[in-house]
Amino acid sequence: MKVVNVALSILILLLAIASAVFSFFLFEKRTQLIDGWKKMAITINQSATEMDKGSGTKLGSDLTLETLSHEKYAELDQRLAKLTDQSRKLIRQRDELAETLRRIGTISEMNNVGASDAFKNLTTYSTSKDDVVNGVGALVDRRNKIAQAAVSAAQKLDITINEAKLRTADAGTLDQFARQFTQYAKERQGLENALNDLSRQVGGGSLDFSGNNFDSSLNKVKQALNALKNKLAEADRAIATRDQQIQRQKSELSGKDNQIAGLQKQLDEKNYQLDTLRTALGIPNGEALPMPWKPGSTEVRKRVVGRVADVSDKYGYIAINIGTDSTVPQQLGNKVGQINMELTPGLEMVVSRGDLEVPTSDFITKVKLTKVDKDCSIAEPVGAANGSVKVGDKVWFDIN
Repeated sequence: MKVVNVALSILILLLAIASAVFSFFLFEKRTQLIDGWKKMAITINQSATEMDKGSGTKLGSDLTLETLSHEKYAELDQRLAKLTDQSRKLIRQRDELAETLRRIGTISEMNNVGASDAFKNLTTYSTSKDDVVNGVGALVDRRNKIAQAAVSAAQKLDITINEAKLRTADAGTLDQFARQFTQYAKERQGLENALNDLSRQVGGGSLDFSGNNFDSSLNKVKQALNALKNKLAEADRAIATRDQQIQRQKSELSGKDNQIAGLQKQLDEKNYQLDTLRTALGIPNGEALPMPWKPGSTEVRKRVVGRVADVSDKYGYIAINIGTDSTVPQQLGNKVGQINMELTPGLEMVVSRGDLEVPTSDFITKVKLTKVDKDCSIAEPVGAANGSVKVGDKVWFDIN
C-alpha cells in the first residue's frame, strides 16, 4: 500500500511538473499570439492610414490599435469590412484612372500607348504613365509651336492674333484669324487678277501664281512693263523725229501749194479740152469718155476676123487677108476709130468655117503666122486638123 501511495505521489508530482511546463509554454504562445495580433493591428492601421492620404477618408482613425485589440474581437469583422471596402474603392479608382490615361494617350494620337492593364500593373504603370505624360507634353508643345508659327506668319501679313487665346482655341480669336486670312486670300486673288489683266494688256500673256510661281510671274509682269517702257521711250523718240519731219514737210508743203496751184490750172485746161472733145464726139457733159483700145490689145484682137485668101497645097502655106496695116473699128461717141491689130510673126490663130456667132461654126485647124506684110499674112498649120483649109474660111484669135 505504501508503495502504491509513493507511486501515486510521484505520478502526481510528475503531472504537476508537466502541468507547470505546459502552462509556461501556453503562456509563451499566448504572449506571442498577442504580439502578432498587435503587429497585425499596427500593419492594418498603417495601411488604412496610407489609404486615407489624399483620399478624403478617415479609415485610419477608425482602425486603431485599440479598436483592433483582441479584446474587441466581436467588433473585428465589422471593422475589417471597412478595409475591404476601401481597398475595392481604391482599386476601382485605379482602374478608372488607368482607363482614363489610356484614353488620353489614344486621344493624343500616341502610337505607343499601352492597354489599360499596362497602367494597372505595378511593374509597368510608371513607364506607361510617363509615356502618356510625355505624349501629352509633346502634343501641347506641338500645339504651342503651331500657334507660334501661325502668329508669326500672320504678323508677316500685318495680321495681329493673340497667341494665348489661339492656344486655347478661343472661338472669337479663331473666327478673327479665319476672317483675316479670308480677306487676305481675297485681296491676293484680286491682286493676281489685276496683274494678269495688266500682263495681258502689256503683252506679257497669262500668268500662273500657283505653288512657287509667284515671284517668276511677278518678274514676267516687270519684264513686260520694262519692255513697254522701252517701247514708249522708242515711240517718244520716233514722235520727236516725226515732229521734225512734219516741220520739214510743212515747209515743203508751202512750196507744194504753188505747184498745186499750177497743176490745178493745167487740170482746168485738161478738163476744158475733155469737154471740147466730148462735144466733138457728141457725148453729153458728165458722161465718161470711152477709153480708146490700145493697138494689139486683147479688146482689139478678140474682134479680129480675117479670111483665107489663098491655100498652097504644094508649099503648105495659107495666105490671110490681114496684115500690119489692118485695123478694127471702135465706136467713140459719134465717131469710129480704127485700132491697129499689130500682127506679128509667131502669133497663133484659129481657122473655122461657118458663122462665128452660131454654134454651127466648124473648127478646121490652128495656124501660126510666119510672115506679116502690110495687107496680108502668111501662116502654116499647127497641130491636128479637122479637114483641109479652103479659101474663104475665117481666121480669128481664140480669146474669150
